[in-house]
Amino acid sequence: MNSRMLGELASDQKIAKVFHAYGYSIPVGKDGRRLWPRKFKNEMGQRMRSGRLSARDVAKTCGISNGTASEWKKDADRKASGPHSTLKTKSQPVFAEIKIDAIEEPAPDTPAHIIFKRGACEVLLPSNYPLDQLTALIKSFEGNP
Repeated sequence: MNSRMLGELASDQKIAKVFHAYGYSIPVGKDGRRLWPRKFKNEMGQRMRSGRLSARDVAKTCGISNGTASEWKKDADRKASGPHSTLKTKSQPVFAEIKIDAIEEPAPDTPAHIIFKRGACEVLLPSNYPLDQLTALIKSFEGNP
């Protein structure tokens, strides 16, 4: 609290009660107004700025308007982007388009030959050997003409 605020709290503006929010004790004057310390507003602004809290959450918990909560966030943004700021600015996501060429699946290895085995006999045929003749060859090996 600054000296002006302390002066206002002097004789006629004594603290009537205390309001608790987010781990802070906020003094409430006899007229019911909460006296938001600068440190509290800065902290809430930073939490909204970092995404840990939304303006709506702060407004609901503190009993303030969404506009007031947004102002606290804007103040934190201004402080963070000022020339002497030690606060890190929230980085924006960066997107890049990546194109991947289609990978052609290699054709399954086709045998250059058909190997026909029956007992101790082995016959090597070309891969384009006619199917009807292959059937006749199998039948002849089995003894069926």
